[in-house]
Amino acid sequence: MKNLNHDENGLPLYYQLKEILKEKIEGGEWSPGDQIPNEIQLASDYKISRSTVRQAILDLVREGLLNRKQGKGTFVAAPKVEGNFISFRFPLEWGTKHVPLSLREIRCSPSIASSLHIVPNEKVYEILRLRYFKEETEPSVLEKSYLRIDPYPDFLSHNFEGRVFDLLAEKYNVHISKTKTFIEPVLLSAYEAQVLEVMEGQPALKLTKLGMDAQGNPIILNKSIFRGDRCRLLFYSEDL
Repeated sequence: MKNLNHDENGLPLYYQLKEILKEKIEGGEWSPGDQIPNEIQLASDYKISRSTVRQAILDLVREGLLNRKQGKGTFVAAPKVEGNFISFRFPLEWGTKHVPLSLREIRCSPSIASSLHIVPNEKVYEILRLRYFKEETEPSVLEKSYLRIDPYPDFLSHNFEGRVFDLLAEKYNVHISKTKTFIEPVLLSAYEAQVLEVMEGQPALKLTKLGMDAQGNPIILNKSIFRGDRCRLLFYSEDL
């Protein structure tokens, strides 16, 4: 076991421990899903304080290498799903699994009304679901979708375990041709953390996507919270 050096190039102890733990993860000594030693054990092993251990672990949680589960401990995170999350429709190889949490009609807020080009307080469909990528057993995204009611009669009677994009195309012959996307960093609320099976306050990405038809008319508004430890955005351009 590598000892921490209080005088090692002026590097803080928490940073030294963080690099040691990162090496265990990236070097394969700890595999995705493994539970790491608790704060007390790490503090004893490296002869440092629990607060120093906690700071190192929190840094690795923020970087997406570890995730903390309430009442269970700290675990090595699975490899991140990397890709173009800006597109409205994700690649089929990422899977299509969704678990519906809530399907209902609500009166829309002014911001939703503005996005869908309707009047505030008008009724809309609200679909709340968890999104899973590939063959994973842990949710990666908490997704809310909003649509006008009139164009899609009996919409909530359908199966919402797949992609809403496909449902609109197959049942209503409606196709999303354009997408407007806004991205912002957020910290998970207590509810978001609970359903995403991580700790409250963990960093996440919020993607607000407006799906439109070929003429630019709004069809669906999506507000998605992506776990920071599970997803990494990819931007690619040849316009140099």
